[in-house]
Amino acid sequence: MSTTPDRDDEEFAAIFEGRTTAESRPKAPPSLATVSEAQRKQVEEGAVKLHQSGYCINIVRPAAKVAPLAPGAKRYILCIDDDVPLVQILARKLTLDGYAVRTASDLKTIVAELQKLPFPDLILLDVGLPGINGFDLLQKVRKHPKFGSVPVIMLTGRVSPEDVLRGMTSGADGYVSKPFQFDALAIAIKTVLGLN
Repeated sequence: MSTTPDRDDEEFAAIFEGRTTAESRPKAPPSLATVSEAQRKQVEEGAVKLHQSGYCINIVRPAAKVAPLAPGAKRYILCIDDDVPLVQILARKLTLDGYAVRTASDLKTIVAELQKLPFPDLILLDVGLPGINGFDLLQKVRKHPKFGSVPVIMLTGRVSPEDVLRGMTSGADGYVSKPFQFDALAIAIKTVLGLN
């Protein structure tokens, strides 16, 4: 394995350090007036589930592409959240559920973790992060040639219809609100990874 970063890694780091080009800058978030009827329906159904359950939005869909898993290997999940105690609890629970877990709470650690091998099979991503907005990070991940197809579940307290639409239309495979039930998150992860 080469220790010299390739061009994609350098561009990826440059984006996070604020050295961006016009093409790499995040687009304006979608408004409710510009989304498709299917996207609007998905968000409305999620809102109904919120009212029925009384506690969370849980919108997930199987990821379009999930890397095959070698026999005996574990799926890697990268938890990106600035709430360190929550991340520690979440990492422990996911480890007990059989996943290999890495965590990141700030921009420098996020970049470092995304460059480590093996690459994550799934990213759990908060919106409110120091140094970068989770929606902007999602868009940057989707543009990156190595991470563009990695499934992402937004795990956040931002639950307005506009926020949910922004996450889902920016390429998230799921949107789970905080506070969340661990069982509901476990089902969301399995759904996105095609493990159901």
